[in-house]
Amino acid sequence: MRGRLRQRPPMLLLDTVRHFSPPGSLVATKAVTGGEDCYRDVADGAGIDGYAYPSVLVLESFGQAVSVLWSLAGLGPPEEVPLMVGVRDLVYGAPAVPGDVLEHHVQLRHHSGGVGEFTGRTLSAGETVLDVGSILVVSRPAASLLPPAPASPQDKDGR
Repeated sequence: MRGRLRQRPPMLLLDTVRHFSPPGSLVATKAVTGGEDCYRDVADGAGIDGYAYPSVLVLESFGQAVSVLWSLAGLGPPEEVPLMVGVRDLVYGAPAVPGDVLEHHVQLRHHSGGVGEFTGRTLSAGETVLDVGSILVVSRPAASLLPPAPASPQDKDGR
């Protein structure tokens, strides 16, 4: 995953690619563990509801699966980075908890130039955790996403 994604722990939220069918579909997984940062402050006795994996992290993990599909399918130049710019029709289902394995089923709906639209769903033990109507992705040159380098002291006084 590290070779395909810019994210690093603790925000690297994928473990494996189980299936890739070029160019349009991918199944990737993420094991939810009790040692993740999101569970650090859960109070003793919080019950199972206190351990529901945050919905924003489920979506981020799905988005990372979209990014891996983008990369494996060669949908954009390698020096460009896919960016999620829009999401529609999200429906959250059963919560995931530590011990569950999220299985992201991602499908390419449309691709043209540096723009792609994806859809799919996330399952755990056969139950829907997330249903994604549409994720819109655009690619941009990686260099354009980096902040400008700070001016060195020599630049300020001309030496």
